[in-house]
Amino acid sequence: MAFEWVDDMFSDERTLYGRQKELDVVRGLSVLLMVGAHVFNQFTPLTVEPAASEGFFSSIARLTGAFPGGAQCFMMVMGILILFSTKVDGKTLMKRGAILIVAGFVLEFMRILPGIINLMVTGNLVSFYPEYSYAEDWQLIVITLFWQDILIFAGMALIFLGLVIHYDLSDVLVILMVAAIMVANTFLAGMDTGNDVLNIILGYFWGTTVFDGFMTTSRFPFFSWIVYPVAGYLIGKWLIRSRRKGEFYKTIGFWFLLLSIPFTIIGLFTGMFVDGFTGLGFYHQGALINIWCTLLSFDWIALVYFISKKVPEKYLAHTYRWSRNITQIYVLHFVILAIFIQFLPQSVNIIGCVVIYLSLFAAVDGLSELISRGMRH
Repeated sequence: MAFEWVDDMFSDERTLYGRQKELDVVRGLSVLLMVGAHVFNQFTPLTVEPAASEGFFSSIARLTGAFPGGAQCFMMVMGILILFSTKVDGKTLMKRGAILIVAGFVLEFMRILPGIINLMVTGNLVSFYPEYSYAEDWQLIVITLFWQDILIFAGMALIFLGLVIHYDLSDVLVILMVAAIMVANTFLAGMDTGNDVLNIILGYFWGTTVFDGFMTTSRFPFFSWIVYPVAGYLIGKWLIRSRRKGEFYKTIGFWFLLLSIPFTIIGLFTGMFVDGFTGLGFYHQGALINIWCTLLSFDWIALVYFISKKVPEKYLAHTYRWSRNITQIYVLHFVILAIFIQFLPQSVNIIGCVVIYLSLFAAVDGLSELISRGMRH
């Protein structure tokens, strides 16, 4: 019976081509959420609350981090979209990955440049890390320059998947490789070599700390996040062969939702929802969070698919634009934030934070569209 269901659900040949509306909507909403999370992190009392406190903004941060439609889903969609590229070539993916890594380091330089200029003019350095206000200026500069932006991780993920495609590795072998990485991450995360330079380098692969054991450049380490693009890639291989996309989302989404229940219960008893989605708990994710977010990230995509079928195109067009311009929006909002924090107070009320958020997003949305039009012409 199971084999008959598979034969009925999936074709031996590819059935889906081109852009998939729900994936564009998910990407658009993901970048909207990311910009909001970064604004709240910079301009609310969260910046001065202890990470483990029960304050209002810390609770908001946990909810934002736990929401599966954020960075986790964004990376899953990246893996899916590889299968919808006009040409799926391992070498091309690896080249794109290398470009993203370089772009990530360029972005980090642009994020710290306004602070360096402010330091030269006024003698003060305002960084993205008010929680590290006790650090010396040079340490904050180093942390920002080598901060592992999601662009850097995305580049590493594309290189990994490029190797998978180039060498035509089987799905079973890929799953075993990722499982081994998840197990290794359990033991390696948090390891301190005692050498800050080595910790920075290793931090691109698993969670490390620098300088005093509390500061870190290691955000989005490869071992903690590779499960999402790989899961998207593997799911995408089935999606492109589905005979009825709606039934695919409904059936797989239902089983993923059921599977998420025991992991939710385990998470409640292990404190996953208390500290697992705040601060380093979010960035240095372990296997339990990986599995829980993978299951529910797919369910978020499925939910968006069914909702988007009911929403008029004139409203969805905004999310398509955000998805199309996602790289420009991401880079621009960080650069503008780097300037804003030099002169705006970093602890404003909720209304002020919302105003900053909406104004910033409107600005980067407009600027990114102008850039895109210029590039097309």
